[in-house]
Amino acid sequence: MRRQYRRSLRGFVACAVAGLVLAGVAGADTQTSFVDPTGDAGSSFDITGLRVSSYHSAGDSNGGVGLEVTVTHNRFWCGGDGDGDLPLIIAIDTDQNPDTGSAFYGTEVEFAFSPPANARDGEAVFLRANGWDFKGARLPEGLGWECGPTIGGYFIGTSALGITPMSGFNVVAATISSHPDTAPDIGTFNYQPVAGTPPPKLGPDTRAPHVVIYPADAVHGRLATLTYQPLDGRGKTADTIRIYRGKRLLKTIRRPLRDSNPFKLSHVAWRVPRALRGRLRFSVRSADAAGNQSNLRWASLSIR
Repeated sequence: MRRQYRRSLRGFVACAVAGLVLAGVAGADTQTSFVDPTGDAGSSFDITGLRVSSYHSAGDSNGGVGLEVTVTHNRFWCGGDGDGDLPLIIAIDTDQNPDTGSAFYGTEVEFAFSPPANARDGEAVFLRANGWDFKGARLPEGLGWECGPTIGGYFIGTSALGITPMSGFNVVAATISSHPDTAPDIGTFNYQPVAGTPPPKLGPDTRAPHVVIYPADAVHGRLATLTYQPLDGRGKTADTIRIYRGKRLLKTIRRPLRDSNPFKLSHVAWRVPRALRGRLRFSVRSADAAGNQSNLRWASLSIR
């Protein structure tokens, strides 16, 4: 997951953030708090809740949205972990349709934070969907952020998101670590500034999943761990993994349809025969609940 997001953040344009406008949330017209289980992230950053607030004035077409995440660690999440990672992101599905936008639950925009480094202050990062992934974008005017020992978030005008103050959206928060936590654990929260408004009904799922696959190394006679990332907007995939030596098929591993969180890596284990050494390869193909199939992806498997 760390490698995945380092690629997606290349080339983003950094601009000045327009103040810590999230410091006071008083005056929110609508506010909804979503709870995430405590203790489900091990020793990594553990998200415990996500609060969404919307602001607008009568007769004014402009409005804003506040997104605030709480974590259990009593330290500055925006300080990073020392190797340049972005420990917390918030992504929004502005059209409430997981079959459009990125493959990360169909989210169209993503907020992250670049920690302080080399005498540079920490700064917000704003990304827009670009195919299945995200691409860095210029920070919208008026974007604000906050950061504290157990809390972090963003405030942005609805017009910058391409929605109105009365528009609903789906939202998900995720940590970037070896054991990531997402809120919710599977899928997204649906937020509606007008209470009682249902989300739009989804049409047929016609978009195939996307798969990212990583090279692997193993020792003969021991377990090999094969790592890949199935990305599906609706978060359900069935995966087929095949291991080859040259053109010879050595093993087929099938995983039945299941919840597959696109913010987390997937792993399968294969015990390497004792007499087997050398360069192998493996493939992964994923299918969603509607039967749409991803492209076949390949990676090397080196056995020593």
